[in-house]
Amino acid sequence: MLGFLLPLASKIISDAVAKIPENEELGEQMIEICLVILKKAVTLTKTDMDDKLLAVVEKSIKAREE
Repeated sequence: MLGFLLPLASKIISDAVAKIPENEELGEQMIEICLVILKKAVTLTKTDMDDKLLAVVEKSIKAREE
């Protein structure tokens, strides 16, 4: 069931994101949402490489804001 629903959800999300207008403030909110999703995904994995990758991504985003 998940094998069927996951590609469908991915298509729906891709279509919805394509329709989002270009807006800097909205872009910042989307980055925050992506970080929340990434954090959740990393907690579901059993490798420390994912944790390291997430740390680098978070550090890069913070450096961009400064």
